[in-house]
Amino acid sequence: MTGTKLGGTGHRLTVGRERMTHMDQDRLVAIDLEEIEREFMFIALNEYGLSAKRGKELLAPVMGVANDDEWYALITRLRDAIKDKAPLSDLDWARSLFLSEVSFGSQLAGAGLDFAPALDAEWLEVLRSIQYKISNAERFDILVSSAKALNRAD
Repeated sequence: MTGTKLGGTGHRLTVGRERMTHMDQDRLVAIDLEEIEREFMFIALNEYGLSAKRGKELLAPVMGVANDDEWYALITRLRDAIKDKAPLSDLDWARSLFLSEVSFGSQLAGAGLDFAPALDAEWLEVLRSIQYKISNAERFDILVSSAKALNRAD
């Protein structure tokens, strides 16, 4: 599913990568995340109800949601699915990763400096591992298509 991931020694390991088609965006995919990776994503997504809530206005259209109720329902669904080890669609994996990245790294639209800055080095290593497992060009394209579809409907 993903191109590479970090091994225990910090080296990148090649793992299988499947080619996704436009039809795959609704299929559910289980990604094998470590507990620390799930914890990071859970905390990052949870911040959208706390210090990162200011990012909602900017990020909601990118996530393909139109109002506050849809935004908080999406955040809750993604956060709970990550915690429960539930499979997600490729679109939802892309959303989860992007929102986690913004929550951790952005002071403008995320939690930024409120995201346990004393642990930045450790969290950055965890984030990189998650990115290797989840990120790919196809998921990026699905996320862009979702944002464009909603923005055209406005």
